[in-house]
Amino acid sequence: MSSTRQYSSGSFDAVRELLENQIQEGLHPGAQICVQLDDEIVADFGVGETVVGSGVALTADSIMPLFSSAKPITAVAVGVLVDSGRLNFEDPVATHVSEFAAHGKTNVQIRHLLSHTSGLADDFLADGGSERSEVVARLCDSILIDGWKPGERSAYLPAAGWHMLGEVIERASGSSFESFVRDFVLGPLGMEDTRTNVDSALANDLGDRLGVMHATRRRDPTSMVVDPAYGPERLGQFVRPGSSFHGPAHDLVKLYSMLLRGGISPGGERIVSSDVVEAMTSRQHEGLLDETFGVVIDRGLGFLIDSKRHGPVVPYGYGRAASSSTFGHGGKESSTGFADPERRLAVSLIFNGMPGEPSHDRRTKQVLAAVYEAVGVGSQAEAQ
Repeated sequence: MSSTRQYSSGSFDAVRELLENQIQEGLHPGAQICVQLDDEIVADFGVGETVVGSGVALTADSIMPLFSSAKPITAVAVGVLVDSGRLNFEDPVATHVSEFAAHGKTNVQIRHLLSHTSGLADDFLADGGSERSEVVARLCDSILIDGWKPGERSAYLPAAGWHMLGEVIERASGSSFESFVRDFVLGPLGMEDTRTNVDSALANDLGDRLGVMHATRRRDPTSMVVDPAYGPERLGQFVRPGSSFHGPAHDLVKLYSMLLRGGISPGGERIVSSDVVEAMTSRQHEGLLDETFGVVIDRGLGFLIDSKRHGPVVPYGYGRAASSSTFGHGGKESSTGFADPERRLAVSLIFNGMPGEPSHDRRTKQVLAAVYEAVGVGSQAEAQ
């Protein structure tokens, strides 16, 4: 397999070899990783292929599906509006989207959507449809789980709450979701290659730069196939604020770099206040059972906080070497992005194969263990 090699020392050879070995195991046709340590990019490279059998190398500049790893981008956009005074985390969603109050949802706050404690009953309502307005209308007319008091229980919803957050952003800002995110988050951070959505026309324009998602549950390199459910013809029909973003790993690291700086971009521009960063990236609920995953997961506002102290198996975690203050978010069976404040480390890791959650969890934690070793904090961190 060909690979694009860009890293500061031979210490990342083990990471590259591990990613390539995972290709041979049939976990993915390619992968992309970016690592920043103490404000310096120490690794930014890709391995394998954008499309299996194509011969097109997956590089550091390939545009990758981010799925839920992009949720923090939307969360930061909400934070920008909090700083501007146009909304508060404690605002009822219905303050900004009045029709959301239907069927007893008046007590659902913006923070409940961000922390997955809202109690919205049916995430499937956020799927399908021909346009986002149709999805929002269905969610406004939806009900809460019977007996659920917002903020008291937790259940991860991949899409529903994020469609509503996108609508809140539009109504509070007076701008389209896409424009607001571009003008106030992606643009100021220099995330020039990150798109809120990749439809068929844009996919055609991107050509070989687009990394395509594959179904790899069979763990057989000869049977990898492009997954039609996550291509531009279906996923790209309209913008999905929690799952339709695409971009390279180094763009996502720019977001986490800003958060590590307390809201200041690498270029010195303030994106969000340090108070908003603290609120989003610290534990807003602790020790709650996530009723979707069946394990205890601590969350901030739009971020999953390192939760391994609650049990040995936490999906979409950051590995044994990550500090307890690590915050980030994973994407469906395929990616993760996070910042570890104690190590001054920011990482984005993206695969273009979906092998099922258990296999994805194992390969991710193997790679992250190698990353921590490569930056010289792995053994030390695990010993603490």
